[in-house]
Amino acid sequence: MLDKLKELRMLNAFAKRQSMGMQRKLMFYWVSMILVIFMAVILLLFIAGVFSRDDEQLHEVMELHLKNGQDHLGNHLENLTAESLNLSKELSREIEGILMREGVSLEEVNDNPELLLRLQEVMYPFISTTLQTGNCNGAYAILNATTNTKLDGAEHSRSGIHLRYSNLSTSSLINQTVVYFRGIPDIARQKDLELHNRWNLEFDIDQIPGCQELMNTPLERPAERYFWSRRINLKDTWESAMLLCVPIVGSDGTVYGVCGVEISGLYFQFSYPTVETQFGSAVTVLAPVQDNRLLLSDGLTGSVNGTYLDGLETLLIHQGRYYNEYDTGAEQYIGLHQNLLISKGEVEDDIWVVAIMIPQNSYTAYTVDKQKTWIMIALMLFLVLLSLAFFLTRKFVRPITDSLKRFQQEETLEPGVFSGISEVDELAEFLNARARSQRLEQGELPPNIAELFDQFIERKCLLTEAERNILRYYIDGYEIADIPELAFISMSTVRKHNRKIYEKLGVSSRDELMLYIDLIRRCGRLQELF
Repeated sequence: MLDKLKELRMLNAFAKRQSMGMQRKLMFYWVSMILVIFMAVILLLFIAGVFSRDDEQLHEVMELHLKNGQDHLGNHLENLTAESLNLSKELSREIEGILMREGVSLEEVNDNPELLLRLQEVMYPFISTTLQTGNCNGAYAILNATTNTKLDGAEHSRSGIHLRYSNLSTSSLINQTVVYFRGIPDIARQKDLELHNRWNLEFDIDQIPGCQELMNTPLERPAERYFWSRRINLKDTWESAMLLCVPIVGSDGTVYGVCGVEISGLYFQFSYPTVETQFGSAVTVLAPVQDNRLLLSDGLTGSVNGTYLDGLETLLIHQGRYYNEYDTGAEQYIGLHQNLLISKGEVEDDIWVVAIMIPQNSYTAYTVDKQKTWIMIALMLFLVLLSLAFFLTRKFVRPITDSLKRFQQEETLEPGVFSGISEVDELAEFLNARARSQRLEQGELPPNIAELFDQFIERKCLLTEAERNILRYYIDGYEIADIPELAFISMSTVRKHNRKIYEKLGVSSRDELMLYIDLIRRCGRLQELF
């Protein structure tokens, strides 16, 4: 271990003895300053939030789209609720009128196909009007009665009418063909309507969670309790939809059935297309939240163009500062959501939200592009600063190096010619004076100067061995700060030796000592000092 330390000290001493050019030192200084300034600017920009601005912009954009989506969807559902409540009122009046004229209760309508047909005939115009005026793709009404109570499954089979639009497309959501999805076929023949290819006579209310409970609960008015069902698969079809269930309430509080409108998954996609932003394709979602999970399979998803969503995922929600993360396990999305009250006195205690989401990889690609741009700008700025450092270094050092080259070639500067560096000009003046003195004596030293050199060289015999070692270091070009480490002595000892050396050699300072050494070297007598 000690040997290793000695080797390191020797390497350190050797490195210190290696001189570095003025231009390199100045260049190193300029580059160091540029790096410090550059890092300080980057740090200030980071503190100022320049590099997190993308998250803030995303938050602003998503918040705007969420507000627009919430307003649009909220108004959409409110209008459908108002129309369905009005449908319930009209149907209640018509149904109650027929029952009073016939002198029967709704229970006595069971197993009475003729009376059910009459009820559906008076129901049809109102259901058709609701479908045509409402922003939906279906309207229906279900009576709490069945054609044949003796059939298998009669306990959950109920008579009613369900009208739907067929052949939905993005080109037009109006003037679509109306098909007869549920109901007595005589009405379809009367109205010249095509039966749906999966037509059934009656509804299977088991397919509509909460419908039976709603029909069995006495109410004073329909506005007391209504709800949107979670997304259900329409029986015998590939389609899925959400149904608004509004009770049809008689004047005595009897619930005659349920009516409302339908929004299918396909209709919702056409109604809420993706919104293209600089961050990616934004998808509108209406879905329930349960246990911090967004249940897309129970809600409706707008157009998913440009994303990997299929509308059946369950997304785990991670709350964030600027946006939320929605994780399917395989894919991640980012966005915001806001609660939306869509039901009243729900059968199920659901929390529904409107959400706006974009694929996280789209946002990542956007931020990477922005980061590349910032990196390119920073790199160009650094190169400009580096070029400036080279230019300033060269401009500052060139007069010095030119003067030193002349000194090395034993040239003198012309009188009145200045380098612009005061120290160099003083050295040039000194060398010019010395050259003039040498020329006067034809290259020989004046006798008094030679005598001074002789005396100086003779007095070196007065030095001790340690003092001669210190003198040798000065002759070799070392500074006083280098001596302690080279001689393995303290700085105070070095100063003590210096005083003795000055006293014995007859000089008053180190500058005078170095001047003697330099002049003796130029006279070729340096070896006499050893």
